[in-house]
Amino acid sequence: MALSLRQWLVCCVGLSPLGTALAGAQYYGATVHESRWEVSSSRLACSLSHEIPFYGSVRFAARAGGELEFSAEVMRRPAQTGVAQLASLAPAWKHDVAALDLGNVTVAHSAQPFHLDRPLAQRLLAELEKGMFPTFTYRDWVDGRDEVTVAISAVNVRSALAEFLACLDDMLTYDFSMVEKTRLQFDFGSAALQPAARQTLDRIVDYLLADPAVSRVVLEGHTDSVGRRSYNQQLSSQRVEAVRNYLVQKGVAEDKFTLHALGKGKPAADNRTTSGRAANRRVLVLLVQ
Repeated sequence: MALSLRQWLVCCVGLSPLGTALAGAQYYGATVHESRWEVSSSRLACSLSHEIPFYGSVRFAARAGGELEFSAEVMRRPAQTGVAQLASLAPAWKHDVAALDLGNVTVAHSAQPFHLDRPLAQRLLAELEKGMFPTFTYRDWVDGRDEVTVAISAVNVRSALAEFLACLDDMLTYDFSMVEKTRLQFDFGSAALQPAARQTLDRIVDYLLADPAVSRVVLEGHTDSVGRRSYNQQLSSQRVEAVRNYLVQKGVAEDKFTLHALGKGKPAADNRTTSGRAANRRVLVLLVQ
């Protein structure tokens, strides 16, 4: 698929979108000198965004525990839902590279008319990395008389894309809901952390160090019903202290913790059975935002 005149004017001559208004056509895309990409990164969220002059912006984003998504935010929302054609087009300086048809996508009646899930979002990133221009084409949202072309420029994307991909690789694979409430089991009569409990706590540490919105860590210690009340009270206290000390050693601020040693007073299961007593030998780790 060859570039149209308006695409060639924008990509090669560097005219602004307003300078490419041909009869029955509207073109939006950043010129070589306008094309900018911005990255926002943390272990909880990554985004890669690009402004399209006079049109709006596009954004690749992912959150911890979620998947990569692509969305576009526009200055003027469509009057109704519709369909747009999506293709990956070569700029004029890649005139020997064929276009890639990516099919039709839904246009939503929203300030974010385009929203693509992971497979297509990944394909768009791959096309940008190759220097291609992912491009939406549709009838205008006013009266349908014009053909509208919206190009996502690959100019200046490489360094930002590398930073964004590094952010995705380092991002946590779980979100707050997956660590908000955690149960740690203990052996009979013991306050020692089991290997499985240490692995679970390491996961909680990673989240706590990444999310400053967690204001408090509540630890509730419990025992089974075997033994005197005073003994079980002391044992539950030792268990929450063991958990607190491990988290502090891993870098969690000591002032975040609230400890409750509840002994055998709040069983989670029937103490008359072996499995029930095992379930009651526990510490609950509760994160509070």
